[in-house]
Amino acid sequence: MDNFVLTLDLDWAADFMIDAVAQMLLAAGVKATFFVTHDSPAVRRLREHPDLFELGIHPNFLPNSSQGSTVAEILDFCMALVPDATSMRSHALVQSAHIWWEVVKRTPIQVDLSLLLPEMPHLQMIELPLLPRPLLRLPYYWEDDVETYRPHSVWTLDKHITVSGLKIFDFHPVFIYLNTADLAPYNDMKQIGHLADLTPEQVAPFIHTGEGAGSMFRQFVEHLKTQESLRVRDVVAAYQGIEA
Repeated sequence: MDNFVLTLDLDWAADFMIDAVAQMLLAAGVKATFFVTHDSPAVRRLREHPDLFELGIHPNFLPNSSQGSTVAEILDFCMALVPDATSMRSHALVQSAHIWWEVVKRTPIQVDLSLLLPEMPHLQMIELPLLPRPLLRLPYYWEDDVETYRPHSVWTLDKHITVSGLKIFDFHPVFIYLNTADLAPYNDMKQIGHLADLTPEQVAPFIHTGEGAGSMFRQFVEHLKTQESLRVRDVVAAYQGIEA
């Protein structure tokens, strides 16, 4: 499979950020998988478009998680948000054998996307043998905040077009909205208050002009308009040889 796939980690983004991203995708008719951290009206609105949007879970296993104090509690919390979820990516990519065992025992999750292999060609699905059932693992190719750490960030799709294999990109609504190219303004913005409670007026001074995650996202969406866009569940279905 040689496709671009769009995924988004919600990371407790404000509703106006999530809505802005969803509207761009709806206008373009582009499919995406959203990894959900919380409930909100904007998150519920994503459910109104199952032909385009898939919802997976984004469990936060870090200390002091708002989702619970144990792996089991956190998974139960996230599955209550998205009872029909079949995919996950852990917040901050926290992973362990213990977590994988709990996932296959407690949830219907089929595939985990918590492994970032930046810009590696020929990525493909692998199967992790566990009991009571295997867990599929799907490495992903690019992430917006990781790009900010590069000494010379590149916010265009050009160099990725010719890379062979499945290329799963991960964006965050907050970084798209801010057009983030440097995490410093984002970190300053978080000092104002909880991300989900911020208003467009409070956020406006921190929006970057020029190239950044937002301009890259718009270019990515325009590219997906020219080919078949896929959700994670579509990739899994192709791997299993079934209809999504």
